[in-house]
Amino acid sequence: MPRRGSPHARCTVVGCRCEWIVVSKNRHQYCHEHMTEANALYNEYKAINAVALATFEDAALHQSIRLREEYARKFLDYEDTGAHWAYICILKRVHCSVADRRRALYNHLMSNNAYFSDFVSV
Repeated sequence: MPRRGSPHARCTVVGCRCEWIVVSKNRHQYCHEHMTEANALYNEYKAINAVALATFEDAALHQSIRLREEYARKFLDYEDTGAHWAYICILKRVHCSVADRRRALYNHLMSNNAYFSDFVSV
């Protein structure tokens, strides 16, 4: 793990200058503050997304989309966001569809997306 003085030791979150890296994930390096923030945001997203997929209600879908977008913007670089943005687009299409067709549309879109080849219908 890179340490102080290494050109690769800085937190990869835009604007952070911290040189003490706590964790490194998929080419991303996070200081303690940003690792904690990323984990909290992703855990919040997972909880809301579980509700959204159980109910397919407008408010839950909207909040799930918002949290996933925020996570991708803050903690991922452009190259790593393909699956994140693909999932966000699926949620947006489902959110804009007729309420009683949302589950079927979600299952269809997820089944036909290369990023989610191991998808199991909800």
